[in-house]
Amino acid sequence: MMMMMMIFGIFHTSTAFSPPLTPLSLLTSNSSRRKSTATSSLQMVFDLPASSLLDNIEQEQKSQRSSSAVGTQQIIDSILDECTRFSARKPIMVQFDPEAKSIWRHWRGTVVAETWKSAAKHAIWAVAIYTLFRKYPQIQIWLQGFERVWGELLAVTTFTLTFFVNEAYTCWRKCLDTCYIVQGRLNDLSMALAGYARRVEPSPTMDPSSADTTSSYTEPSKKVLIIIARYIRLFNILSYASFTRSHRPLLTPQGMRRMVKRGLLTEKERTLLTTSKVSATSRHNVILMWLFRTAIDARKAGHFEGGFGFEQNIMLRVEEVRAEANYMECILRGRMPFGYAHIVQVLVDVVSGLYPVMAFSSGLSFQIGVLGAIFLTMTYQGLFDLSKRFLDPFHNESFWSGFDPIRVDTLIAETNSGSLRWMYGLEDMPIPLKIIEEGGSNLDLFVLPDEGISVEEVAQMEAMEEAEKASSSLGGIFSEQIVGVGQRTSIIVEGDTVEDEQQTYQEEFEETQAIMSAPPGSVFVPGIDDVDEEGCTTGSDDDEDDCEPKPNEGEDFGEMAYDQYLETLNEEYEVTMRKYEVDAFIKDTLG
Repeated sequence: MMMMMMIFGIFHTSTAFSPPLTPLSLLTSNSSRRKSTATSSLQMVFDLPASSLLDNIEQEQKSQRSSSAVGTQQIIDSILDECTRFSARKPIMVQFDPEAKSIWRHWRGTVVAETWKSAAKHAIWAVAIYTLFRKYPQIQIWLQGFERVWGELLAVTTFTLTFFVNEAYTCWRKCLDTCYIVQGRLNDLSMALAGYARRVEPSPTMDPSSADTTSSYTEPSKKVLIIIARYIRLFNILSYASFTRSHRPLLTPQGMRRMVKRGLLTEKERTLLTTSKVSATSRHNVILMWLFRTAIDARKAGHFEGGFGFEQNIMLRVEEVRAEANYMECILRGRMPFGYAHIVQVLVDVVSGLYPVMAFSSGLSFQIGVLGAIFLTMTYQGLFDLSKRFLDPFHNESFWSGFDPIRVDTLIAETNSGSLRWMYGLEDMPIPLKIIEEGGSNLDLFVLPDEGISVEEVAQMEAMEEAEKASSSLGGIFSEQIVGVGQRTSIIVEGDTVEDEQQTYQEEFEETQAIMSAPPGSVFVPGIDDVDEEGCTTGSDDDEDDCEPKPNEGEDFGEMAYDQYLETLNEEYEVTMRKYEVDAFIKDTLG
């Protein structure tokens, strides 16, 4: 009886106005979408046993997963891999050699690469206009003096386009400045908390000149600093996920659960974030409040020193972070009035489109007319396209190739590094509190000459040290050899090996080269600070595909991740829902 009712329901829903989702309809729709064989879904459902039906569903699910490059989890993992780095793969933007030869040999990211298709269309348009003038010569008589009108229009377009480019670049610059202001305020917060953290003083019996005689954090204060550093990194990641498409998958339920698995969130924190009344794109504000309250409670618990001034200082830093982070959203939403962009687009299109008419009506040759149309399109349309790229600094839109956006992964890696930099910088204090309180001869060890020590004095001191070493007796156990290596003199003591000495010198040489080769203003040294990262260091953009996680040439990874995530999510949803519906159908049938 139940089977008859199901068959009746199936045929009834096929003629209904708004059919409900059933296992049969899902299988049928999927079959038609994928252009399967002519075998009907009705026969497949009733002819196959339940076990075979489930096997077919599982096989289809596997084949559908293999048909897509990656699944949603893999996409989220690829984003998190970049978000957890402490050294950036690439600079914040494309670096270039200012020499003309180096600039001319580049193609990607230039206005020529962005506008050559439009220039080719305008060249074809110029050929069509020239053909029309040759076929109907009287048109040239009708358009006498048109070059004057076009000249006035060109002047207005040039003036308007110049100001538009300037305003668009101002928007781009504001976005970049705001990113670094937020990063700087977060560093200020980390630095202040590291300075306020309670410390353990060394034993009074220890030698004050020894490198081991330092003050260090108490265990609870260091744990609080580590938690606050994680909140800083989490706030930064969720902030960029809120106003960039490249990291938006992290705000989804799958992304939040994966962040728990990857150690960026606890399960309790994820539950509180997802169940709070704050919108998904504003969850970074919740993290900021957690950070603020953690610092206040840690001071009350005695893990931070300070009083009323401490709270005022921390509150000021948190408010500055909040203001700048929310200002970024205002910049992106109010980047430019539509009317301004519209009139500039109209002017550029009209000037470019009417140039062949002006050129051939004024008697210019065919070659000059076509070349002029190409050059005018590349310059004016190129400037306008460049302006629109400035208005999309994070490549949230797909109208351009996305070759040189502001690299969010670089900003996140820099903030990750800064979240721990100040804590590590004060992990060992060379002058403990006890020495400062005593203020005696132990403090004199750290009082050095204001102008340093001259070269002559250093030479005298080294000669005295060598004389003392030569005159001192080693008891016949060790013997010394003086080995000169260029300007470097090392003492090899018997018991050490030449290989150890050579290895030490080699490591020092490589470290020196890495420090000298670090880009100006870099917050980390490639080759030293990224040794724990994947085998890729920051370099020039001539080899941009060596380090970028971009599967295809000229395609932005962030844009790919966003689009591919949506596509893969829809496929996985269809497969999963179809499996659930078939399971329910089989359960009802067998029950």
